[in-house]
Amino acid sequence: MAANNRINMSKEGENLLRKVSVELDIDDRPLILRIAFAKGLLHCEGEPRNFGGGGWTIPAGVIARDDDYLLFKHLIINKIGQTIDDKDIDNYLLRFIEEGLRAMNTEIEEKSKFDNYLIQLVSNVS
Repeated sequence: MAANNRINMSKEGENLLRKVSVELDIDDRPLILRIAFAKGLLHCEGEPRNFGGGGWTIPAGVIARDDDYLLFKHLIINKIGQTIDDKDIDNYLLRFIEEGLRAMNTEIEEKSKFDNYLIQLVSNVS
């Protein structure tokens, strides 16, 4: 069974995950991680940055497993334009998640206090 291994987020990434969770009023961390991954793929230009570790450890199999893991792997390969070793998939997953959390944080910071970020998130896909 293919699935993500344990991955350590950066401390800032952990804080942003909490902030996005509160803003979206969603307690489902795996769902937020997948949304952040998609956002990171969409907004990251070129190679995603490496933000280090020291934060929350994402448990094995939480982000993706089986067919989803294979899909995420090929989305990453398509985005970066090169093949990657299986051992590097989790690193790229984390880097795109961290990029996505930062993009989401920027959108949250720029919205007015009257805007609902969940509605903005689903209506502004591009």
